[in-house]
Amino acid sequence: MFKQLTCEMKRDLASQIKQPVVIYVAAAFLLLVVFNIFLSDVLHDKVHRTGTELAKQVYELNLDPIASQDIIATLVKSQGFAMSASDVPHNFANFIDLEQEVFSYKTVNLRLFHWPSWLVESHLFIFLNLILLGTGYWGFRWWKKMFKQLAITEKPLSKPFEQLNTQVTTKKVASPKPLGHQDLNILYGVPTNYNHLFALFFWKNPFPANLDVDNYFKLVIAKGFGELVNRSVKLLPSGGIAVTLNSVPATEVDKYTKRLHQVIYQACLNYRSDLSRADIKIGVCNYRTGSDQAVVYQLTKSALALAKQSAWQHIHRLPFGHTQSSMLADSKEHLFEYIKKKHFMLFFQPLFDLQTGDILQHEALIRIRHKSLGLLAARHFIPHMSSKKDVLLLDQTVISQVKKMLLNETGSLTVSINLHAMNWFNDEFWLWFKQQMEGFNSADKLQFELSEDDYLKQHKKLSEQFECLEKLSAGIVIDNVRSAEHIATYRNIKNICSIKLAFELIHNIDTNTQQQKMVKQIISKGTELNFPVYAVGVETQNELATLKNLGIIAAQGFYFAEPLQKLADITPYS
Repeated sequence: MFKQLTCEMKRDLASQIKQPVVIYVAAAFLLLVVFNIFLSDVLHDKVHRTGTELAKQVYELNLDPIASQDIIATLVKSQGFAMSASDVPHNFANFIDLEQEVFSYKTVNLRLFHWPSWLVESHLFIFLNLILLGTGYWGFRWWKKMFKQLAITEKPLSKPFEQLNTQVTTKKVASPKPLGHQDLNILYGVPTNYNHLFALFFWKNPFPANLDVDNYFKLVIAKGFGELVNRSVKLLPSGGIAVTLNSVPATEVDKYTKRLHQVIYQACLNYRSDLSRADIKIGVCNYRTGSDQAVVYQLTKSALALAKQSAWQHIHRLPFGHTQSSMLADSKEHLFEYIKKKHFMLFFQPLFDLQTGDILQHEALIRIRHKSLGLLAARHFIPHMSSKKDVLLLDQTVISQVKKMLLNETGSLTVSINLHAMNWFNDEFWLWFKQQMEGFNSADKLQFELSEDDYLKQHKKLSEQFECLEKLSAGIVIDNVRSAEHIATYRNIKNICSIKLAFELIHNIDTNTQQQKMVKQIISKGTELNFPVYAVGVETQNELATLKNLGIIAAQGFYFAEPLQKLADITPYS
């Protein structure tokens, strides 16, 4: 029964394919005929107008048809006509008949001979017909390709017949082979033949002070990769170089990665002849259009860290699909041990006032120094720290390090800390926190960030925690705000300092009017309640310009500066 149904499906599919093909060819042929008839008519009309203009010219010159016959013959010949059939070359006389026509203007009547218009303008006929045929052929191939894709996507409809077969007979039927990753991408319309490369470079020895590094490497990359239309170079505040190469063939990603290292190395030799290949380190991430740029940046940073740790491997590449999170999920290592053994680094992301350029605060960011993955951002390792003990140690470590930093560095700048959601309700953490703050005179420089979602769900259980922070003059920041709907409820927090927008509202805000509308509503409501609204994750100049126009007063992100280890390392934004 299954075989019979399969045969019927094949016959139906074949008939469906053949019938549209016949219709398509017939329609194309009819269109071609109509087009040529129309073109012939247009060209014949052109000949008629030209002949009429000749008659008009003879009339205006007042030429006598007999006395001025030679002059008229010359004028007629210049326009491709002849006064008699014998005057026309008989190259095609055996195949094509001459046409004759009388052209009149007032009192002048000229009887002229000429070849058919389609022969005279044969080059135009051939050219336009080739264009039409080429367009038809391309359209047919496109239709055929779309039909095949439709057939592939509708293939799962055969499953009911498989179920019917298992009910009729106990014979086992081999399960269909699952589609590979690339085939799935084709089904979802994702182009798999091109990747983009994002690379970060590091070199040990600096360049001369008089060298314009930014423009120099822009010229180097433009000359080295002239075949790529879209490429960009950016000088980072740390002194490194970020390079983006778009539309690189997927099969040549490794080739372009090695070539990128070679191009940069050769460019460095022009000014630093003492450099070796080992002095130039490169981290690369290859990704497809639409990938999360923040993840791409973190992967590239990790790849660069791995390259710097190796004495012999100067290039390291991490594909976008091969994220740290997936590797950590497969790993048996306990990240608790990394923190316990102090295998981490604390960075600070500055928040800049967009009017004055002053730094308003720093956000503390912890990075684990993983032995094989390099520096891991919190977003990658926190999901793998599920126990209460792990997250308690994490926040205790961050606060202890921030406390030491504030004791060692003078200044009035505040530091914001993202507490894990579990620790907001952990009595052990708050007991420890109170002990740490005893005798600490800089508690007023601390701000604690709380996600809007967590606040809305648990705000009734947070009164004691808010009261504790209020007594210490520490502030509270509502983070990850997505709309203006709940801003009015923040008035219940006495020591609220500011509101931070969610990253998804910032990314590509310059091109998304809906995001602009949401941000404008949040700013309006925040201004009404005297809550400063800050933007996080700003990556491009267009995003920054849009945020300024909407009324954002301060922002942070990779556009301004990378996270740095010391507050003194940060220079004001201008």
